[in-house]
Amino acid sequence: MISKDVFSVSALNRYIKQMFDNDFILRGLCLKGEISNLKRYPSGHVYFSLKDEESAIKAVMFAQNTRFMPSTIKDGDEVIITGYVSVYPQRGEYQVYAEAMELFGEGAQLLELELLKKKLAAEGLFDASRKRKLVSFPSSVGVISAPNSAALADIRTNLLRRNPLLNVQIFPSLVQGADAPKSLLEALKKAKESNIDTLIIGRGGGASEDLSAFNDETLVREAAKFPVPIISAVGHEIDFTLIDYVADARASTPTGAAELATIDKREIYEMLSNKEIELDETITDLISNYSHKLELLKKNSFFENPKVMYENTLIEVQNTSKRLDSFMNHLLEIEKQKLDAYKKQLKSLSIDNTLQRGFSIMQNEEGKIITSINDVEVNQLVKTRVHGGVLTAKVTNKEAK
Repeated sequence: MISKDVFSVSALNRYIKQMFDNDFILRGLCLKGEISNLKRYPSGHVYFSLKDEESAIKAVMFAQNTRFMPSTIKDGDEVIITGYVSVYPQRGEYQVYAEAMELFGEGAQLLELELLKKKLAAEGLFDASRKRKLVSFPSSVGVISAPNSAALADIRTNLLRRNPLLNVQIFPSLVQGADAPKSLLEALKKAKESNIDTLIIGRGGGASEDLSAFNDETLVREAAKFPVPIISAVGHEIDFTLIDYVADARASTPTGAAELATIDKREIYEMLSNKEIELDETITDLISNYSHKLELLKKNSFFENPKVMYENTLIEVQNTSKRLDSFMNHLLEIEKQKLDAYKKQLKSLSIDNTLQRGFSIMQNEEGKIITSINDVEVNQLVKTRVHGGVLTAKVTNKEAK
């Protein structure tokens, strides 16, 4: 008798499928192999096998993902597939579910480039926040491109056409081939040591391998540290390199790069003309405003009768002067009365008044006033001042009281 739980075939296949679906490695798979038994169905799904020297595995790419596979793919092509492995429960078969497919060789390079792109993006080199605003009125623009190339001639011609006063500095460099990354780095170093406001790095279009120099990691990192804004003009509209992502601006053509780098002289003239009109209007408004204020001032009573400004003050001064004169006269009268009183007091206390009342003043021969009987001796001559004159007498007797 069987003692263990009994599974149905469907349950087992579902369980195995769950194991596959929960496996981290099988969920994000990058697989290299050779295409065989390629079949395209009206539904749009593509079925095939992927094999190497020793084994093979069935694979399917559903219609919604076929846009991510080369249109020329055929049996015998070596490819790199990204996708996942899962179980088809109805038949109990596991297979690869392809989400993208690239030809090996070109595909390997693209995969390596994609990994580098993600690495640099994760470091923030492509962030919009670090992009700098282009200089509106540059005095000098540097250009890194192949010497004597059509792209260089196009950039230089359009820069000077738009702004004849612009100083265009050329830093010639190889733009394709094994030595191109080193040459571009040397040109970038020279540009860094020069006095420029903007740098254009560009070349004409070409195959992806022709543009590979502009995907060099060292070049991209140095461009990210460049002191002035960089405009990338590599390839055409559909061509993208890592320099395009790190640059502060991208142009799809050399002409477009020149247009981004500087304002057309006609735009400058138009802007100056508009500013001239604005300035004229502003000055006219100011003149009108001040003229209106001047008219209001002219109607002011001061300009019609300037005396108005000081007449009231003059009257106040005159009134104050009168009050001051009156006050001073009053003070003088009071002081005069006091003086008269003092004069009467002094007169009443004067020697002549005292002598008229019968008093006299006695002096010895030296003219010293005698105030006591002890100040004279018997037989001493004395002078006595009385009202009307002076008497000279001789003391004949002294009698103390």
